[in-house]
Amino acid sequence: MSLWIIVFVTIAAAILINRLLNLITKPSLPLPPGPSPWPIVGNLPHMGPVPHHALAALAQKHGPLMHLRLGFVDVIVAASASVAEQFLKVHDANFSSRPPNSGAKYIAYNYQDLVFAPYGPRWRLLRKISYVHMFSSKALDDFKHIRQIVIYSKMISMRRKY
Repeated sequence: MSLWIIVFVTIAAAILINRLLNLITKPSLPLPPGPSPWPIVGNLPHMGPVPHHALAALAQKHGPLMHLRLGFVDVIVAASASVAEQFLKVHDANFSSRPPNSGAKYIAYNYQDLVFAPYGPRWRLLRKISYVHMFSSKALDDFKHIRQIVIYSKMISMRRKY
């Protein structure tokens, strides 16, 4: 067989599998309007060289709340101040957690550390403990000399380098 036939069949199979996976894994909730994504790359070609201008143009066409697919990741864009305020103030508890990923699961003890823990009682407790023991003014004063030593050593290292 020709190399071109093999390449064509491979690309066609990848697009077909992608379409089938999209049909099977449709989201249960309706998504906001947005431009139709390309296979595999999603809406990345719509971004262009200046993404904020492209997003402003897409907001004019699709409204202040729109759905984009960047690669395989679904993204909801709030393109106006009032919609962003709804996300950040009214519905903050619903959108304050990080999306789960496999790397964080193994690095962060199954999402149990402060950085990757989902928002909830455990995260609030971890935040409170870290604030009291690491970021309070007393804790910062206790470690002031260590920070000064590290800054001094970094300055010497930069002087030697440059």
